Amino acid sequence: MRNDKIRRFRPRTNKYRSRRPNNGIKSNGIVHQVYNQRNGLSRNSTNRNPNNLERIIEKYKNLAKEALSSGDKILHENYLQHSDHFSRILSEVVSDKLKNNSNQNTENIQETNTNITNE
Repeated sequence: MRNDKIRRFRPRTNKYRSRRPNNGIKSNGIVHQVYNQRNGLSRNSTNRNPNNLERIIEKYKNLAKEALSSGDKILHENYLQHSDHFSRILSEVVSDKLKNNSNQNTENIQETNTNITNE
């Protein structure tokens, strides 16, 4: 390829005839939306592993300390808001796990009680 020549890209003639895959499947003029989820994660969903969430919270708290030490109060508040957001997600995950565990425990107790009464 010659380096002295400006490389020009060919413009697309029609956006509907593009070879790129779109986010919907067309059949008879109807577009059915296909939800792209990579590895079980969507754009609005974050990783629900509590250990990862704790690391993310610590990361943002450390970044907030660094921003405050450099004198940037706005960036400090921004990082604190990020850490607060992920701490709320962590508390939801923990409460959901506790709720699921308590439901499983009550189901196990009920099953053992029915097994004992049937014998």
